[in-house]
Amino acid sequence: MSPKVAQAVDFMNGSYSCSQSIMCAFCDEAGMTQDAAAKFAAPYSGGKAIKCGALYAGELVLKAKFGADTPLVGEIDKKFQDKVGAMNCRDIRSKRLRPCVGCVEDAATILEDMLKTH
Repeated sequence: MSPKVAQAVDFMNGSYSCSQSIMCAFCDEAGMTQDAAAKFAAPYSGGKAIKCGALYAGELVLKAKFGADTPLVGEIDKKFQDKVGAMNCRDIRSKRLRPCVGCVEDAATILEDMLKTH
């Protein structure tokens, strides 16, 4: 596990939500401070973004770095869907596809790989 992915998991195991964990671990890529990232991402956890909050935060990082119309959003969605089996928080939780911390780990791993290659 890379340091960024480990940091996202540590945030999730601490006091941050799924969306905050991703945004805070990748705040430098989004051009934000950790505090600003935590506040920005707070509304998107617990299914409030419909999609998994960790995935949605990954999309937000990509949009901040590459622009709102980046096709990378579709790419992260597909990779997350393939890995987890769903993108919708309710589906992931009700079908017990992956625990929330696992979704954070998966989203962080996918996001980090995408940032390295783009």
